[in-house]
Amino acid sequence: MTLLSWIFQIVCAFTSICLNLVLTYLILVKSPKKLGVYKYLMCYISLFEVFYSIWDMMTEPIVHSYKAAFVVLRDYNGSVFDREVSFVLVCIYCGLFGFSMAIFGVHFIYRYGAVNKSFSERFLPGNWVYMLFAIPLWYGTWWAVLCYIYFYYTDITDAYMKETIEYHYGIPIKDSSYIIVYFQPTGADGKPHPDPKIFFAIGCMWYMIISSMFSVFYFGIRCYWQIRKTINQSAAVSATTKNLQTQLFHALVVQTFIPLVLMYIPIGILFFFPMVIWELPFTTEFVGYTIALYPAIDPLPNMIIIKCYRHAIQGFFMKIFGRGKRGETQHSLNTDAQSGSVVQPGRSAGTRFV
Repeated sequence: MTLLSWIFQIVCAFTSICLNLVLTYLILVKSPKKLGVYKYLMCYISLFEVFYSIWDMMTEPIVHSYKAAFVVLRDYNGSVFDREVSFVLVCIYCGLFGFSMAIFGVHFIYRYGAVNKSFSERFLPGNWVYMLFAIPLWYGTWWAVLCYIYFYYTDITDAYMKETIEYHYGIPIKDSSYIIVYFQPTGADGKPHPDPKIFFAIGCMWYMIISSMFSVFYFGIRCYWQIRKTINQSAAVSATTKNLQTQLFHALVVQTFIPLVLMYIPIGILFFFPMVIWELPFTTEFVGYTIALYPAIDPLPNMIIIKCYRHAIQGFFMKIFGRGKRGETQHSLNTDAQSGSVVQPGRSAGTRFV
């Protein structure tokens, strides 16, 4: 890993840890009183991103594709972990990526359930809503196990990747531990042949990615139309409610755009092109950068768009720099807290914060 790459990942990790811990504090202390289960889901996501960033910083993964294969590797030279343990670290890192895929979908399923009572009563009644917390654990475990079973390095893969890894990163192949997705190994006839086991494992991963994308866009669109329908059907909707729903829509758009650009598109490129042995004119190392960047900027939409959090942050800095009156800041926070009426799916309420 180059010095610049290492600095980038360290900066992203520390930024993610700081911002997500701040957001967790805001969720626990500054949220409206009736936030419901969504409060715990938001904390769940923020704390996961803290852990993800710590693991990324510890693993220092490099993503690289070459002809019919791509690898996620770790330079373990000088590390306290040997090659085998480093391989497990990389597998867990990849499992955390699968966890994050599920988090996106779960987030939007919950948000739709919070604005559509019939959906929540049918699919998320009572404590069933807590099952949403288990789905990311299942996806993350499934992804990591697939990596451990099907993507293990061998002498054959060492020989195949040796030249490109040493050329691009200056890492001796025996000093690197990696998972490798080798779609079409070269046979005795000197020609590439698809490996059914690899395609099966990647098929499972495609299922997880596509199910996540489907949940984000399907439930995101339905959530938007449900919000618009609620506003349009009620002539007596207050300005506060309209303002709140506008905040939610803007947060929804941003939180759909960020994973699309930083997660779905990069991983789609990484999975598709080596599968068809299409050599890219650029290095796929950027995939590792976008994955590291994601948890560093994901907290920002909630911190900036949701007023009770934004005003709490503004009040903190005003207090630090001696600008503004404490009473005015507290009044603003109290006003915003009263404007948010929040429920978990399956429970009735007036205005819902999702």
